[in-house]
Amino acid sequence: MKNIFLLKANNIYTMTIWRLFVVLALFSISRFLFYIFNQSYFTGMSASHLFTLMGSGIKFDLTAVLYTNIIFIVMMVVPFRFRYNRIYQLVAKWLFIITNSLALLVNVVDIVYFRYTMRRTDFGFVTEFQGDDNKSKIFGTALLQNWYLTLLFILMVFLLFKLYGKVKESRVISSRWTYYSVSTIIMGLSFWLTICGMRGGFGMSTRPITIGNAGANVNQPIETAIVLNTPFSIYRTLSRSTFKRINYFPENKIETIYSPIHQGNDSASFQKMNVVILILESFSKEHSGYFNKQFNGVPYKGYTPFLDSLAQQGKTWVYSYANGSKSIDAIPSVLGSVPSLVQPFVLSRYSLNKMNGLPALLHKEGYSTAFFHGAPNGSMGFDAITNMLGFDKYVGKNEYHNDADFDGYWGIRDEPFLQFFAHSMDKMPKPFMASVFTLSSHHPYKLDPKYESVFKGGTMPVHRVVQYSDYALKEFFQTVSKTSWFKNTLFVITADHSLPSSEHAEYKSPMGVFSIPIIFYQSGSDLHSIDSTTVMQQIDIMPTVLGYLKYDKPYFAYGRNHFNASEQPFISNYTNGVYQYVEGEYAIHSDGEKLLAVYDYRQDKLLTTNLINKSIPDAQVVFEHFKAYLQQYNNRMIDNKMVVQPK
Repeated sequence: MKNIFLLKANNIYTMTIWRLFVVLALFSISRFLFYIFNQSYFTGMSASHLFTLMGSGIKFDLTAVLYTNIIFIVMMVVPFRFRYNRIYQLVAKWLFIITNSLALLVNVVDIVYFRYTMRRTDFGFVTEFQGDDNKSKIFGTALLQNWYLTLLFILMVFLLFKLYGKVKESRVISSRWTYYSVSTIIMGLSFWLTICGMRGGFGMSTRPITIGNAGANVNQPIETAIVLNTPFSIYRTLSRSTFKRINYFPENKIETIYSPIHQGNDSASFQKMNVVILILESFSKEHSGYFNKQFNGVPYKGYTPFLDSLAQQGKTWVYSYANGSKSIDAIPSVLGSVPSLVQPFVLSRYSLNKMNGLPALLHKEGYSTAFFHGAPNGSMGFDAITNMLGFDKYVGKNEYHNDADFDGYWGIRDEPFLQFFAHSMDKMPKPFMASVFTLSSHHPYKLDPKYESVFKGGTMPVHRVVQYSDYALKEFFQTVSKTSWFKNTLFVITADHSLPSSEHAEYKSPMGVFSIPIIFYQSGSDLHSIDSTTVMQQIDIMPTVLGYLKYDKPYFAYGRNHFNASEQPFISNYTNGVYQYVEGEYAIHSDGEKLLAVYDYRQDKLLTTNLINKSIPDAQVVFEHFKAYLQQYNNRMIDNKMVVQPK
């Protein structure tokens, strides 16, 4: 056994790990240099917080290093003896040196370029300047002007050369069966570890980390530049299109057509009541009997009896919609009034823009704020985006401290976690703003075993878990109704997105696939109505909450305040290359430039009759409003103007 190559301290696998570690260390050095040369932009940075950000960046570095060296890793772990060939090893060495030198180069260049963009460079830089013949001249000048950084880069490349040969592989002869069987097992393990490293974690609920995940531990959006590295930013935006600047209207006109700047209610005093926002996983409006009295002439009871009873006691809308189709679209839409168009906002390069979400605005008014999600902390990047939106703290499965209630797939089941949520709010300083995102009604629709004989009905697998989550919601309200703060609390109940329908045509239509409930409820209030004419969407929740509280300061929100009759309601979403925009009587479809379709959505629920050739003046007005909205969305994303600018 002593001749098995694995037992050699300088075997090819140990050497590969060593070389990757060298690159990882150089990435960390680059990050520290990035901070040193740009520390004037990071005011109030304590040593402990810098240490936290440096530590957070290691995960992003590992992902970037693995992407950069994926071919090199494959060359090292293929279970064939030709990998010890001198020429093969020489090719691998130069591949390693060149690819990692380029990665280190863009890191070093960004130390200077950051001062002009206030963000890490991503692939958008290539598309933005692809027609600029002066790029090489600009970079050359920058390197000459910052000669000390050029020397540091040369030193890093020298270290790659010097340390590459520190551990030399030796070809050890062992039995053919042992060699190939062990090598194949190690190759499979190496591929699995590499993929997990690229994704940023091992958990089933872990989505591949993106630029937006850098916001998890920052105090200010600009600090994400310390956490990130430039190669990671480039890799993660290779397939993400950047927005094009739009100039349909001059600046002095567009604000009169559509503006995301809300002035607030300065004629009344701000009411500091508590705010609780519940985001229910996959709660399509189709599940509700209250919103669907019958289908095809047949009475329909639905699967959400408690939600239906709550809707009757609060304010709700017949025409209410999600702005996206994924869970990651919902958080910025509901809590920050920022929709996802073309691409999920949290996965885009713009997710690190400065913004003030609902929790940030209320925190400035003395509110304590917290976001709750029963999944393992970091799941779907919720901790990062909620931090960017301004929550004081994130509470997840880690803080729940009881794996007995783990569903085996996504996290803590809704019934116990909503009770935990209720008791946690009881301990929060008042006033508070808290939000919870449920998870039991997520695929694979695993029902708590003790309720297997309780919730049996339904024609789709999701119906049983929707009934369970509705029951958990009922239990939650029974608990909070006994608290001293219940009557002074505004509750907002909505869903993250709809689910594709397999039964009812209305919910398969271009509008129906986004249809979700939105309910505003306060015990003892006059919120007792169902609006059957006005359209409502997720991005309207934040400004409508602020309107209900009579918030008296200017703020930024793409949505509309439904307690302000002067603001024109609309809905917007995007799917399969088509923008859908609804206002007044009409739903229009556009590719961003041309008007593709016009529908009278109230009379034509399935959107089957295109009225584009009817020359409807009101539809043209809706199209003009859409273009103003799209221009404001794209240009403010590009220019990082998503907060109210100080006068």
